Amino acid sequence: MTEFKQSRLGWLMRRLSRITPAEVPYRVLGVLRGAAQGRGWFDASQPPAQAADARYGAPWVAAPAVTAAARAAIVAAAEQLLQQGLPVFDVLVPLNDGAPEWNRDPKTGTPIPLDFGLDIDFRHMGEGVDIKYLWELNRHLWWVTLAQAYCVSGEARYLQVLARLLDSWLAACPYARGANWSSPVEHGIRLINWSIVWHLLGGADGPLFAGSEGAQRRARWLDSIYQHIRFASDNYSFHSSSDNHLIGEAAGVFVGAHTWDLWAAVRPLRQRAKRILEAEMLKQFAPDGVNLEQALCYHKFSLEFMLASQLSGQARGDGFSAAFLERMQAALLFLAAMLDCQGHPAPIGDADDGKVFGFTADGSGSPYAAMLDSGARLFDAAVLRDKLAAIGAAGQQSWLQVAPAAGVAAAPAALPAQFRSGGYLLLGRDLHGPKEVRIVMDVGALGYNRIAGHGHADSLMLLLGAAGEDFLVDPGTYCYNAAPALRHYFRGTAAHNTAMVDGLDQSVYGGSFLWLRDIAATLHAYSAQGGVVTAEASHDGYQRLDDPLRHTRSIRWDAASGELLVQDRFDCARPHQVALHWHFAPECALRQDAGGWLAQRTAGALALQCEGWPLRLEQGREASPAAPPLGWVSRRFYQREASAVLVCEGAIQPGTVITTRLRYLPAAAAHTQG
Repeated sequence: MTEFKQSRLGWLMRRLSRITPAEVPYRVLGVLRGAAQGRGWFDASQPPAQAADARYGAPWVAAPAVTAAARAAIVAAAEQLLQQGLPVFDVLVPLNDGAPEWNRDPKTGTPIPLDFGLDIDFRHMGEGVDIKYLWELNRHLWWVTLAQAYCVSGEARYLQVLARLLDSWLAACPYARGANWSSPVEHGIRLINWSIVWHLLGGADGPLFAGSEGAQRRARWLDSIYQHIRFASDNYSFHSSSDNHLIGEAAGVFVGAHTWDLWAAVRPLRQRAKRILEAEMLKQFAPDGVNLEQALCYHKFSLEFMLASQLSGQARGDGFSAAFLERMQAALLFLAAMLDCQGHPAPIGDADDGKVFGFTADGSGSPYAAMLDSGARLFDAAVLRDKLAAIGAAGQQSWLQVAPAAGVAAAPAALPAQFRSGGYLLLGRDLHGPKEVRIVMDVGALGYNRIAGHGHADSLMLLLGAAGEDFLVDPGTYCYNAAPALRHYFRGTAAHNTAMVDGLDQSVYGGSFLWLRDIAATLHAYSAQGGVVTAEASHDGYQRLDDPLRHTRSIRWDAASGELLVQDRFDCARPHQVALHWHFAPECALRQDAGGWLAQRTAGALALQCEGWPLRLEQGREASPAAPPLGWVSRRFYQREASAVLVCEGAIQPGTVITTRLRYLPAAAAHTQG
């Protein structure tokens, strides 16, 4: 058995250890269902005849009256795409005014055979292949830019390119064959983008389908659309896999079945998809709006699926319940609260730059701002409009048909700062203003649904920024499958501003998307009196040790002085080795200062002292047999840069308390101290 097969088998055994007995029948049926489909039984290879009352759904997107500047930006983006190619993470996929190779890995050039899709183990492709590259190409978000360019310019060549792209994709990616038929959430994303392109190009009678050749193209596309709806609904990700994938699969089915309401057999699938979305909104988003995957990028990602579903259903008079919409509004408020005064999200948990859909020249270029803009329109929420204005993203030109939702309680006048059920505290000074000091504390769980596929072992971590500049940062994600040591590092405890015990992560690492033990965090106390905020929380991740240890972190923030006092206590019975890591943004210039270190930026400086403990500086350390990697920050998927991390490390006794003093100094005060 090869090392590759051994690693695959080991992952499978670890993954099975995280399922419940109730999940076993579902997994067995999934294997049997896949085997049957692979042999052509109970599959969707032959679409049925259309229903007698077949009809197309009302559009949920439409071209607005764009400004000259927006029109120029859209055309420029389309031209750049055609002339230079499609950026996919760190590679550029050439189009040459034609079509890419839909079944070839853009990164390595490795061809992916047209085997039965469900038999392809996309987690362990070998040959250095990360399937994310291929999937990103095949999600077809970038087709929307070409459709927009046609809308605003009327130039037929954009339509001709889209026709070639569609024809080539349908020919290269037959039903249930190849990597593009291996994960049903990809079908959900593709259906949503196909729906957008369909509507922007005029629907069934649009110029893409003119003449006999166009009619044949429409027939082939509709066959694939039916097969997409069936594939996603036939292979829903239930039980421990029911994270954003289940939301995306159901959203694709719902949007697709409304856009193309052509087959009687699809209508009950649409109703089922709506029930799933209603349930998952309440399951996967806490009452305070926090997505329980504990990853801000996936919070936004899941909201995009929900928004597409709401707008598509709303266009047909089939919107969602008040409970669904109220939870969605709470999720938007959390998202707004977690953006700094420049509109930047903290990269908490996994972030792969993923989007469900997007429009060129929508105002800000930020998918987070675009989501807030849609939320402000949907809920007529002044607090979201205020946030958009504060981050300089007001007045966007929306391509979405957003009508106000009825029967939803009004949004609060101010953004919340405590998200106790979701597990985050937001504190600081002048929050959401241009001179804000922003502190985030994680007091939540590891992740969602036993495997915590996109969660990081970061319990009790702290982030700190000021005036839109980061000081203490979450280092990000970097990659998923292609670099296992770096994947583990960026998910692990050492990559976060918290305590690591005995060189171990807070949970047991099982693989790229797998943790083997849950972590429960408890917020014991919280108080806000004037400008002083105190909080205390603990987690049980190290209770699994032979000598069970509980890490408790207390913080005290004084807004007047700008001081953050952090005390880490370790309750145990025997000595242990502990390391505190303090990760700084790459732009921070660090130098030793009296009794500690000073991190300097344009807006000011952050002073850090660890009372009675030495601090050592690490930066850009690569993995070696002697030590894991350390001192890296990744702000885009598959990009990383060296960054400073201060390490406070040593032996602790039962009841040891490590006190760290941090003080933010605005530019004038920092200059005086320096």
